Amino acid sequence: MVSGLVDERQARRNVNLLATLDMIISLGFGLIMPLFPLYLKYLAGGTAEVGLQVGILFSSFVLTRALLAAPFGNLSDRLGRKRIILIGSILYAVLAILFTIPEDWYGLVLVRAFQGVASAMVWPVSEALVIDSTPPRMRGASMGKLVMGANLGMVIGPFAGGALYAIAYYTLGFSEGDSYRFPFYFTSVLALIGAFLTWKYVTDAVAPQKHKTKLSFSALLKPQGVDAQGLRNLRVLYANAAMEGFAFAGIGPLMVLFLTFKFPELEVASIPLIIGLAMGLGVLVAYPSGRLADRVGKKKMFVVGGYVSFIGTIMIPYGWALAPVILFLTMRSMAFQVASPALRALQADNVPEEIRGRLIGMLESMANFGSVLGAPVGGLLWDHYHTSDRGILPFTDGTMIPFIVSGLLGIFTVTLVLFLVRERRVHSGSPK
Repeated sequence: MVSGLVDERQARRNVNLLATLDMIISLGFGLIMPLFPLYLKYLAGGTAEVGLQVGILFSSFVLTRALLAAPFGNLSDRLGRKRIILIGSILYAVLAILFTIPEDWYGLVLVRAFQGVASAMVWPVSEALVIDSTPPRMRGASMGKLVMGANLGMVIGPFAGGALYAIAYYTLGFSEGDSYRFPFYFTSVLALIGAFLTWKYVTDAVAPQKHKTKLSFSALLKPQGVDAQGLRNLRVLYANAAMEGFAFAGIGPLMVLFLTFKFPELEVASIPLIIGLAMGLGVLVAYPSGRLADRVGKKKMFVVGGYVSFIGTIMIPYGWALAPVILFLTMRSMAFQVASPALRALQADNVPEEIRGRLIGMLESMANFGSVLGAPVGGLLWDHYHTSDRGILPFTDGTMIPFIVSGLLGIFTVTLVLFLVRERRVHSGSPK
């Protein structure tokens, strides 16, 4: 049984619908994300040196999400999760349309920053509501559904985005600029569909807190209601979130630039398809990995998946042709999908129900603060070194440097969790 305002049937419906919502929002996000670097190159007149701009565009999103994830989580503890998710979904739809207006990359950065506000209202609050609706023994499977839904959208999105660009440019005869803008309209429609599903079918699983609670950085680092073991675990998970966010953001926005530089013969529409293929194979393992984590241990699944994922990150630029690059991309994606549900469930086991929204928001904020730094650092490394024949290790060149930095940092943070986090055996609705 689950505690709070819903029965088991509605709790399962919450999990399934929120996984669907994450899929819809991610689908809209995936429609446009792989095209952003190419769109920036178009706005810059075709110049190749846009790595820093790509990093700043990415960071503007994660910065606002980092600053607001914990406050919106706190607000959802007081006002209810559903209300915050609904407003965020509608805002997402409006901002998708606004992306079509700017004529330079500065305007895109501004809209992207506001999109981070909408994301802070949807992602961490949805995760908190799924945890509200799920007993501890099933959290790995529920997080697996949530991750699978989000990543399924990210898989379908690049395929759809590439197809929409191709239809607009090659079939409908749109200009290059209008063809890049075409997928944004579909993103808006998808976000509105997600908002409708939330309004119609999702129900809060716990009663909102009636009193206003303290939300300070020190209070979040040492929250009340968490014992010594849980507090130690939580602090290590905060550090892991920040470093992992830095590591993934250091190369995530650069993948399109890397592929176009290494394989200049690739068509624009084919690049999102390659990224979507690698992610699609990863999605297949998310839900079964979450279920397996409930049985064999969440920490174990995270550590194994994390190590393989970051080793795959290091191996990507060693691909001597397109096929091995896709193979290493897929290895990274599948391993990440093994690690992600287990990590989210491991975090949930250390978060008491009454302050769940703000602590899940804080974990999300730490990951995004890491991403804020990681994306421009990765962009600077790319701009400075990608044309160089010299790397930082034997048998490397400049294109490999962001990947090696990201992979080594990721391996370090997984090792921190391995040695410093002690997995809790939680049998009730909240850790005490």
